[in-house]
Amino acid sequence: MVEDFVASFGHTALGTRLKRSGMAMQAVVQKWLQAQGCELPSAQMPVLAALHFHSPRSTGELAQMLVIAQPGVSRLIDQMEKGGWVVSTTTDADRRVRRIALSESGKVLAARAAEELWPVIDAAVTELCGELEGSFIDQISALEERLAGGALDARLDSISTKREQTS
Repeated sequence: MVEDFVASFGHTALGTRLKRSGMAMQAVVQKWLQAQGCELPSAQMPVLAALHFHSPRSTGELAQMLVIAQPGVSRLIDQMEKGGWVVSTTTDADRRVRRIALSESGKVLAARAAEELWPVIDAAVTELCGELEGSFIDQISALEERLAGGALDARLDSISTKREQTS
């Protein structure tokens, strides 16, 4: 097995390790979402959720809620608007401020996600992270190993199947 060069830097590379773990999780969740017939990219799910529970919002308000830089939120909103998931309007008071709301298809997807998708993702990630032991660095290492070994994929499938059987 090839040594993980980044991991050998311990706490110095913590940000890199957290980012790559997050990207690995997003990739697995994206694949699972597509298998469930959801075409919205997983990176856009936080915006969908924020608007589901707190719509409409300005771009700046969404950036604050999601703790993401405003240019990043603007890009997500533009992509979601092109995909038909959100609509934006300007106010008469300040035409520079866009108010973002879910479109009708966005509302349908958000309701489905809240009922069927997000609970499965939450349960799978909770299981994946459960019982991690040791220092935070040791926990990140264990999480990376679990992700590389397909543990999140298996948990998403298992939990999804169980939910379907009880429905």
